[in-house]
Amino acid sequence: MTLLAFAAAAAARRRHLGVTSPKNRTASGVYASSRKDDNTNVKEKRAEQKRRLQRFYVDASTFASPIFSLSKEESRHALKSLRLNIDDLIECCDGNGRLKVARLIEVDSRKTEATFEGVDEEERVVAFPGRMKWDVVVACAGIKGGRSDWLVEKLTELNGRKLVPLLTSRSGKIGSASSGSGGGVGGKRSKRRKDEEDEEETGKELRWQRVALAASKQSLRAHVFCIEKPVSFNDFVSSKYFSEATCRFVAAAGGADFAEKLRGVKERMDNSNSEENEQYGILIVGPEGDFDDEEMQTLMDTCETISLGHLRLRTETAAISSLSVAQMIINVCVV
Repeated sequence: MTLLAFAAAAAARRRHLGVTSPKNRTASGVYASSRKDDNTNVKEKRAEQKRRLQRFYVDASTFASPIFSLSKEESRHALKSLRLNIDDLIECCDGNGRLKVARLIEVDSRKTEATFEGVDEEERVVAFPGRMKWDVVVACAGIKGGRSDWLVEKLTELNGRKLVPLLTSRSGKIGSASSGSGGGVGGKRSKRRKDEEDEEETGKELRWQRVALAASKQSLRAHVFCIEKPVSFNDFVSSKYFSEATCRFVAAAGGADFAEKLRGVKERMDNSNSEENEQYGILIVGPEGDFDDEEMQTLMDTCETISLGHLRLRTETAAISSLSVAQMIINVCVV
């Protein structure tokens, strides 16, 4: 056997036995140490989750009262689903970052009512997580079926701050509410018809708010995801809210690399000496028929266009994927 063949056979035997060279042992040792640290962090977080109290959302007025009762729905959840007993503790949240601990002191089984007493001397206030708050502006009126509910749920779970339904020339209705001045002949509607349309619009918004609240509970958010009133395109782009945003991105075919744009935003934030009171970014997604030429030109003049890939995406998919990338690069990654 030649020397080269002998060396190859010896290396194969070492691999078979799991023996590594000194150089590889050093690299594998670093990897093993890093993995051990990661596992330790995971174990600590799992233990913390087990100690976490059940969170219930309550009215802001509850924080001013030492003794309070949950709503009938929340009481049923506490007593029937969670099977809480006297002296069990819960965490109360007003949906705007205020938290306090309360103890169950009385149960009325006949009315399914749970009464609690606050045990915190001082309430805690939790800031909205992340360096940048992300608002998602979506022309979502044309989304059919339960896909709009799915959109709200996922934006909530991804820690978006708010959803702003945008009314455009190709997506001008939420329910039966139009972005124009009116419907029917001459743009006029009867009072009865207008009331019916307003009721349908309110119904859809209320459903989205219920979905957002449920998803906020599931995600243990201290700040409930906000559903704004639908806004017309012209009112949106001319608003102070639009002009004062830290950054504005609109999803468009042929746009720039989104991840690269976000790294630029993060670098500017890192190099900024001034601490702004509030930094928020706006992610804009058009309807499935896209913005018309005039709307798109306005957005190109006032926003940065970004690409979300080579495939055509549904409106809700584009909104969720853009928020995912933005959160990961700006608010999650440390490098």
